[in-house]
Amino acid sequence: MIRKTIPLILGCMLLLATVASCGKGDGASSGSDSITFSAKKDADTSSFKRSNGEICKVSVNTELSIPDTYKGKAIDDKFVKLFVITALEGADSLDVDTAVKQLVANRLAENVSSETESNEEDDALATSNIQIDVKVYPVFNRNGILSMCFEETVKKDAVASVVHSYFNYDMEKCAVVDMGEFVDGASSDLAQLLQNKLMEQNKVETEEELNSIGYFDIYNLSATSNFYFNDKGIVWSYKPQELTVDANSEPTILIPFAELAPYVKENSIINTLM
Repeated sequence: MIRKTIPLILGCMLLLATVASCGKGDGASSGSDSITFSAKKDADTSSFKRSNGEICKVSVNTELSIPDTYKGKAIDDKFVKLFVITALEGADSLDVDTAVKQLVANRLAENVSSETESNEEDDALATSNIQIDVKVYPVFNRNGILSMCFEETVKKDAVASVVHSYFNYDMEKCAVVDMGEFVDGASSDLAQLLQNKLMEQNKVETEEELNSIGYFDIYNLSATSNFYFNDKGIVWSYKPQELTVDANSEPTILIPFAELAPYVKENSIINTLM
């Protein structure tokens, strides 16, 4: 009886390992289809000479942080590839280490070439030092949903600009959480919700009043996939000069889960937060 039971137990264990989610650290399989997920850092510098002989230095620092839930844990290779493609701007053939290094190399090359081209005509106004800091870090991790922020700061001499992009993952399915989680035809209703919430947040009642405090083109406001989750709802984020004239402003608009509920698909992981 004991000999018959042991193979049955082992079979059940193998089945559980096979169906384990991609993000449950201890539950992920540990064969060739999994990888240890950990924080990463990389940096590099370069320089170029302008036509007037001045040297411009370009430095890039990149730092990847992950939730404690996944630190040093085995995670499905499917998620790693998805993460590399979306949050790290890499090819699916790259591992996380290589993708981080490639991101640094790309930013360095882009800024050396773009600065050379844009400033050759007026070297007197050109920057002498460019510092680029890229931070990728978690902002939400609950109920199988992971929200990551890609924060990029570009400082040219004393002038700095910051842009945030967000990526959301269904850790049960190893899939991206985006506007596909909402029912067909919800776009116009969500846009109206965003408009109303923006006015509510700014304590105004009309588009004209929003215009008076620096917003523009509000009636073309739309729900994009640049959002993240928090404990209250979904926060949509907009890039500088996408909604405001301020080049350093990134407006965010929170819509509570209760108000989003009618527009979320029945099988969406978002429902676990409602």
